Amino acid sequence: MQPTGSAVRATLGLAAGLAAAALVLAASAGAQPPPRALPGLAPAAADGLSRALAAGRLSEAEYALERARSLFRLGRVRREFGDVERPGGRDATLILRDLAVRLDDLRGAERRLAEAILARPTDGKVPEGTHAYKAGTVSRYTCGADMCFHWVETTADAPDLNDTTPADGIPDWVGNVQATWEHVWAKEIDEYHYRPPLDDSASAQTDGPSGADLGKLDVYVVNLGQDPIVAFGYCAALEDGFTTPVYCVVDDDYAEFLGQEPEAFLQVTSAHEFHHASQAAYDFWEDAWFIEGTATNIEETVYPDVDDNVNFLRIWSPLTRPGSPLDRGGFGDSEYGAWIFWRYLEEKVGGTEILRQIWLRARGDSYSLKATRKELAERGSAFPDTFVRFAVTNRRRGYEDLSGAGYPAPPLAARHRIGRGRPEIGWRSKRINHLASQTVAFLPRGRVARDARLRIRVEQPSYANGARVAVMVVRENGSRFTSYPRPNRNGVVSRLAGFGRGSVKRVELVLANGSTRTRCWRDFVSPVFSCFGKPRDDRRLFRYRARIVD
Repeated sequence: MQPTGSAVRATLGLAAGLAAAALVLAASAGAQPPPRALPGLAPAAADGLSRALAAGRLSEAEYALERARSLFRLGRVRREFGDVERPGGRDATLILRDLAVRLDDLRGAERRLAEAILARPTDGKVPEGTHAYKAGTVSRYTCGADMCFHWVETTADAPDLNDTTPADGIPDWVGNVQATWEHVWAKEIDEYHYRPPLDDSASAQTDGPSGADLGKLDVYVVNLGQDPIVAFGYCAALEDGFTTPVYCVVDDDYAEFLGQEPEAFLQVTSAHEFHHASQAAYDFWEDAWFIEGTATNIEETVYPDVDDNVNFLRIWSPLTRPGSPLDRGGFGDSEYGAWIFWRYLEEKVGGTEILRQIWLRARGDSYSLKATRKELAERGSAFPDTFVRFAVTNRRRGYEDLSGAGYPAPPLAARHRIGRGRPEIGWRSKRINHLASQTVAFLPRGRVARDARLRIRVEQPSYANGARVAVMVVRENGSRFTSYPRPNRNGVVSRLAGFGRGSVKRVELVLANGSTRTRCWRDFVSPVFSCFGKPRDDRRLFRYRARIVD
């Protein structure tokens, strides 16, 4: 996760990233990956590291090591590779995962450095200047039923040692961290029934000087607000399998982060990072939009009054960029903005249970989009039908949290004014990528008859492959009526909609490409999509026209 204030950095950097001809995070050229390929590298900008990877000067494992090293020693990495992007703090979990799963491909000094970066803060091997507690510093810990919390009493990593509530030898901030994480455990595990984090007692990195915390999730309080790493928190894999125990790290006070109160930052960070710890009990190799999108969504579920995640909706999301594929993972924070889709499923389709079931289905040789499609089918809904309703809900901003959170409004792709002087709009066309949509509006112009109606015709791509259409009539009184017409045998949709003067404000036509067809494990070039696949139905042509019928 990343602090709200860094949204400015992400927005400014976006233009440069998009200007690149391609974001060249590529896997080894020419090799056909096995059915269960390693997870693709975390999305990143085209920079010195990605160019070195593309040119063959770095292997994937070496790239993962340097990207992880840039979390903590950015200056050193820049001196060697030039213009290396500063990692966003929200990227740390996936960057460290990438290194963990490629650890066996490193040798010698590189292997030792990677192990040190992945080690717990209390491990004496961890290089200073990373998340390690300073060498020689004595750490303390306290344990509950399921988790242990670690801190130090000296150096910059020490939290405020004020101990008043109650005076039990545990600093108030550490007690607050423990109470928050235990609340999150009660919600995500006991109430929502997600899998608990895996037991780490068999891990080579077991941390328990007295053995009291064996098997429990360890959470370390570290100063994450100091340069070079500026992060809310993260979890690091302890093993290289697609399921793995983890340990997690949170900040010592959140005083350096702007935009929310420290307590609010602690709350949503805890919900988000704990969800990563639970995800690692299902499949930590999953797609970025699934891992980060569901973790960002659960912030809203556990702490609905904290709206830090709304910032991602403004950067890159189906609300601000409906024409961008929903499952895009790449520079621009799209994998975080995708949380609104999981919010839609939770609010409109199946509550927290549907997301838990999707995680169950996504294990092993499945993947995010396939699991979602199967779960919706089990509930009697085709994915494209759900997707077009999702697009309509976005246009209406029909979410429970809308009133206080300030969700952005999805833009219109076109506006057409129709009236007596111009009663018809000739054929227009839009090409739409997979899991994307565009909306066009028809507005009454001049003196339109009170009983006028609008005839809309759409020539759409294959309905069987996911093309869908919705027609929404927006009345002057603010009410809306939405229909979802199906095409005839020739793939043509025809719909009459009210358009009378004084009663209808506009008619909106939503064109949605809900295709989930993809060739998996083919494309590791950023941005990446579900199962690192090549979508089969991008740039599908929709044609539409409209005319007034009195």
